[in-house]
Amino acid sequence: MIGIYRLGLYLLLFECCIGDYARWNVRRLCSEMLYPQIFTSYLPRGNLTGGTYTQQLHLNNMQDCVVACCKKPLCNVAFTHNGTCYHVECEDSMECLPLYRPELANDNPPSMVLVRPVENNKVWADFLDQFSEENVGTLSTDGTEQDQVMFNEVNGITCIDQSDCMDNEVCIKREESNAGTCQCSSGFKRNIAGTCIMMEEIDAELGVTEETKIPTVKDISTSIKPTMKQLLVSAVSKEVRLPENEVTLSAYTVPAERGNQRYNYAWSLLNQPEGHTGTMTDQNRVTVKLSNLSEGLYTFKVAVSSPNAYGEAYANVSVLPPKRINQAPIAIITPASQIVKLPNTGAVLDGSNSKDDDSVISYHWELQQGPIGYQPNILDTPTLQLDNLIAGNYTFKLTVEDSNHVTNSTSANITVLEVTDYPPSANAGQNVIIYLPQNTLTLNGNLSTDDRGIASWEWTKSPSDQNKAVDMQNTRTPYLQLSNLEEGMYTFVLKVTDDSEQSSTAEVHVFVKPPTNKPPKADAGDDISIALPTTRAVLNGTRSKDDIKIVLYHWEQVSGPNNAEFTTANESITNITKLTKGDYVFKLTVVDDNGNADSDTVNVKITQNKNAPPKANAGGDQVVTAPISALIINGSQSSDDLRIGQWLWTRDQSSLAIGTIIQDTDKSPILMLTDVVPGRYVFRLKVTDDQGLSGEDTVSVIVKPDPQLLHLVELTLNIGASMLTVSKKDSLVVKLQMLLRDEASIVVRNLRTEPHTGKAILVFYVERKGGKATLPGPEVVKRLREKLLQDSGLLQLSVANIDTAICQNNCSGHGVCNQETRQCLCEAFWMQNLIQKYFGNGDSNCDWSILYVIIALLSLVVCWVGFIWGLVCLCQRICASRRRLLRPKKKPPRYSLLQPEPEDDSSAFSTHNKMVLSESDTDSDDVLFEHRKSKSGSHIRNGKSRNGFIKVGSRVKT
Repeated sequence: MIGIYRLGLYLLLFECCIGDYARWNVRRLCSEMLYPQIFTSYLPRGNLTGGTYTQQLHLNNMQDCVVACCKKPLCNVAFTHNGTCYHVECEDSMECLPLYRPELANDNPPSMVLVRPVENNKVWADFLDQFSEENVGTLSTDGTEQDQVMFNEVNGITCIDQSDCMDNEVCIKREESNAGTCQCSSGFKRNIAGTCIMMEEIDAELGVTEETKIPTVKDISTSIKPTMKQLLVSAVSKEVRLPENEVTLSAYTVPAERGNQRYNYAWSLLNQPEGHTGTMTDQNRVTVKLSNLSEGLYTFKVAVSSPNAYGEAYANVSVLPPKRINQAPIAIITPASQIVKLPNTGAVLDGSNSKDDDSVISYHWELQQGPIGYQPNILDTPTLQLDNLIAGNYTFKLTVEDSNHVTNSTSANITVLEVTDYPPSANAGQNVIIYLPQNTLTLNGNLSTDDRGIASWEWTKSPSDQNKAVDMQNTRTPYLQLSNLEEGMYTFVLKVTDDSEQSSTAEVHVFVKPPTNKPPKADAGDDISIALPTTRAVLNGTRSKDDIKIVLYHWEQVSGPNNAEFTTANESITNITKLTKGDYVFKLTVVDDNGNADSDTVNVKITQNKNAPPKANAGGDQVVTAPISALIINGSQSSDDLRIGQWLWTRDQSSLAIGTIIQDTDKSPILMLTDVVPGRYVFRLKVTDDQGLSGEDTVSVIVKPDPQLLHLVELTLNIGASMLTVSKKDSLVVKLQMLLRDEASIVVRNLRTEPHTGKAILVFYVERKGGKATLPGPEVVKRLREKLLQDSGLLQLSVANIDTAICQNNCSGHGVCNQETRQCLCEAFWMQNLIQKYFGNGDSNCDWSILYVIIALLSLVVCWVGFIWGLVCLCQRICASRRRLLRPKKKPPRYSLLQPEPEDDSSAFSTHNKMVLSESDTDSDDVLFEHRKSKSGSHIRNGKSRNGFIKVGSRVKT
């Protein structure tokens, strides 16, 4: 049970900590970026094109809208309109600055709060300083008390007691709960960063000078103190209609003047009609008098102040023009009378010329008279368009109404007349004479006419020619095609009919005469039989004959296993190529001067006695330079005596392995390879014919490295690729070229997407003017970084990173650079220069040798140990010197020979006679020292111990 109780307490404590951290995190995010002011009657400067608007369905007030926006990292502006919350993701911070819209200053105006700018290293105050005051409107730097309370709650500055608030804040409890909000102490005010600082510092931040402070009547040089109270001032706008041109405006204050307390009033004119003037009196009183007003709108401002309060209000005076005496409108229809002739069925009546002293507000058309059965669709518009009219008389009435609802009417007449429908006139064309063997002809009847158009055509043979043979086609069209005509005369009849079923007929005669000469005789030559690998033959038609002259030869293929090619198809002798195994039939047609023609065919048989293997041709070695989108190798020049049935491309063992083959091109005559890298590719082409024989060829393709690879620069933008348009890209290139000055030009190599983040990456290199030289990539990166560090908004698009396309860090000659992380991978016994990494430019390197670092560290340790040991020795010596100085001085010892002592003698030597006996103190070499223990444990025979040694009694034996 105790364990469960402790676990519950831990969970409760963890939940409280998580809640406090969440509130603290929202407070930190809002207080650092949020601009503490609600802009009422303002809209984002860029309107709907300045960013992406997302409607928040469950948020209906500004406080909840701002809190939710603070929690979203991509939300820049919180915007409310008609009780609906919108979160705006801005494309650029300048496009989301507030722009005042006076036409939206109504009972329910829109409101917006600047939450966080697009740029992470800036605050909204930086952009508001750049934006001119005439565009922003009257941007007040001080919000109302209700706005400040709302921002306190949004920032999460809630408190239970004083310990929950920060410096210079006090906890103000709410009446309805025990919790409260942290507000600034007296004399302090919260700045745009959410910190309470002294009011003088607020003035310094906002740039308030003596010229910008509001003067009072008592002392013009006295500045407005930050602790002044807010006066609620109102002034009622008025309207006056000429000829009355005088009016008064009064100011009302809350709280009102009490006792001896008096307010100072200052009325000023802000706007008046152009070219007009007026008179204003009692400008410094509660009621101002206006006279000699002209037509138009006047705008006035009243400023009310006292030593410790200030307020202002605005009022308009609208001077209306004098009332006019209405006159009745005049209805006018143009034309008043018109005649329409069928088949035209449309007419237009224009009533827009109707007049009125003010304006015509409505038009009403009605049909007063017309033919029976006519039902028009009439719209009440200034211009009446009529269609589908039928013959008869029409009368239309127009009624117009002016702004005072006075009406006037007029009418117009339309007469629709029927037009006489004349019958058509048939024309079958001129008589024709032809000579056999020509037996085809086309008759043309398109010269037939009708006043309303011909509806149908019909060709027939004359009744007297019904027994004559002829083939007729397209008999229901103006063009009759005749074939297989025989010698004699033919009569053909053309009948045309119009829409009224009226018809007309015409005849044409065709005379077919016998030929004037004999037709030619075509001879295509003898049949031909050849064997593969021969794939060509000669066709000879010179044996064709005519009694006069053959003017045209024409060869064509009738059948065969494939389409053969003719070298000259319009000559008597021609060559045919690209033949294959099988039987061919070719046709020769000859024509003489009179158009007589004759044809003959010749058979060509291609056999295969022995199958020859195909010859593979991979297209020859190639040398290409990167970058290339696809590598194309053409093997279509491979050949076979019959036909190649199979193509197969394989990669040689010595070839680079990287590269993707597009679809199944490795089984086709042309191989296509993508994602190639610099190096050598070797492919082997194997072709196989239908009989199974094959041939092979090898092709080598060397891909040289990109000559601009070391000069390529990658610019990563802080926006998604889906938001980068062509106009933005072109503008970015122009601005980059301006940053690099006039001697350079930008060449865009590629535009791609970063795989992990989806950001747009622009790949380019820089050429000098004229293309004579290319700037090195590291130099371009260095220049651009210096420019962007000075002002990150130069490109108007946020830049996430700029670096060379490949890492060009040589790692001090002791390592290699990782292309992905741009960090040096040092060789053995080498390491990073920590001083340069943490205190220098931060570039990765391999400057330090690990051996030297270890020696330096060991030397440093030895130095430290020696230093500490020296200090200890010095301290010991100092302490020993002090003990010697404090110890009492002793008499130097006296040395003498020891005298024999009887065993029962219990006397002891005096203290000053104690000494150590050495062998040099006796003249006999047979002296023995006999040591005996003291009879008493606390005394020694020859004296007490000295310097930690015990001197015992000695007995000398001889």
